[in-house]
Amino acid sequence: MNAPERYEMFTLPEGVRKITIVKDPKMANCLQFNIQREDHTIANILRYQLLKHPLVLFAAYRSPHPLEYYVELKVQTTAKTTPIEVMRESIQSLMIEYGNIRSAFDTEIYRLDAPTGEETRRTARTGTGYGGFGSMDAQANDFGSSGDMGGRGGRTDDVDIDF
Repeated sequence: MNAPERYEMFTLPEGVRKITIVKDPKMANCLQFNIQREDHTIANILRYQLLKHPLVLFAAYRSPHPLEYYVELKVQTTAKTTPIEVMRESIQSLMIEYGNIRSAFDTEIYRLDAPTGEETRRTARTGTGYGGFGSMDAQANDFGSSGDMGGRGGRTDDVDIDF
């Protein structure tokens, strides 16, 4: 088979830098960031965050080839700042934003795990019990009785997660 080994998508080869920066000679105040071993996921998130910055004139990315595991992210800014500085600010902003989402998620998981008085709920982190990720212990009353046309089946475990 001609395809590279799967581990090559994730492991950075010896001596290769994670990010290389190339100056664009045709556009003023513009840099291209080549990010190794990443794909559309991180590139699109960065592009979106960069475009929210008021001093960014242009931000776009491309993946040169499906079998080459890097993305090219091009950023052009006004003369008031540099693409490197805007990239730093965008990454820091994303780290804060995703940190807040993680903390809200952890808070809700903790709230679900707290004892209710009638019984202690099983932890959702281990994938056990109703609502756990990968839960395989579904019972008939988890989905309603056979005569209950898709109703709640007497369950009162509704949980609203607010972020």
